[in-house]
Amino acid sequence: MRTSRRARRTLAVTAVALAGGAVGIGGVSLALWGDSERVTGAVADGYELFAVGAPGATTPTPAGTATFVVGPEAAAALARDGEVAVPIQVDSVSQGNKGLHYVLTPPQDWGGNLLGAADVAVFRVDTAAACSTDALAPGDPHPAGPWDSTPVPATYSTTTTPVTEYWCVYAAYDGPPVTGEYENTATVTATSPDGRQVTDEDSWNAVLVAGLDPAAEPDHEITLTYTTFRPGEEP
Repeated sequence: MRTSRRARRTLAVTAVALAGGAVGIGGVSLALWGDSERVTGAVADGYELFAVGAPGATTPTPAGTATFVVGPEAAAALARDGEVAVPIQVDSVSQGNKGLHYVLTPPQDWGGNLLGAADVAVFRVDTAAACSTDALAPGDPHPAGPWDSTPVPATYSTTTTPVTEYWCVYAAYDGPPVTGEYENTATVTATSPDGRQVTDEDSWNAVLVAGLDPAAEPDHEITLTYTTFRPGEEP
């Protein structure tokens, strides 16, 4: 059973336009691409964009791979509230006859600190607001990924308006993992005023848990790698 609600935060991200000359079109930075070899029925020049980040704060990537970082801030919210939901926004543009496909790969190992002790899931949502601590019901299956998406098909397009998709990183934490147990018994012997030996004892025990520090949480990178493709080369 969840003991807390509504822990949401937006993380700073290391994120994401193609190598080449960046051109501002319609309020976004688009990278110009050009093929030296023209193919019949395909446009050889156009613009493309792949940007990743917090909702409303995506950054174009200078290469084919972007990273979204989940780290100490998420761990602090997780320790405080017992659960946290972090939204990711992905913007995609590909003009001409080139489609755009990407793969999102979450960490396969969340380490040995708070996120490693939590139940973590990464999944698609329809909107940024849908990434909340209510997005995943207890017991819902959540495979580890990776996940893929083709937001832009390989049909002719001149649009500069990105196709926007959202993902959600959700973590639930029931406390630090148990590392062992401790038990001890103390016995006291004394002599009563009438000369008799009197003995008493008391026992106590404790559960030992891992000392997890949100400030020591490492940065966990969610990797998003994109490629473009021509008609007939659909991934």
